[in-house]
Amino acid sequence: MIYVEVNFKVAPQDRTAAVDCLTKDVPVMQALPGNRGCRVLIDPAADDAVTLLHQWDDMDSFDAYRSGPLFAQVGGVLRPMMTGAPSTAVYDAVTIG
Repeated sequence: MIYVEVNFKVAPQDRTAAVDCLTKDVPVMQALPGNRGCRVLIDPAADDAVTLLHQWDDMDSFDAYRSGPLFAQVGGVLRPMMTGAPSTAVYDAVTIG
């Protein structure tokens, strides 16, 4: 299982629009092959911070999403709102036990 965390900042007045964009497309994203879920998170202490947390079966599934039309569409809406470059962390879940 792969977890992908994308963090980005927007102007405080744009955060609602950014969250709305992401939450509108969560069901579409979750229907993609290999997607196990995603969550939109906001930091209650920072009114400019947004995090998108994805779960994928494997990197091939995530890479297919990143090269697909949904990623381009959502990015086309979000990138102009971002006040800096997003940071992305990819984690490979380790099964314990």
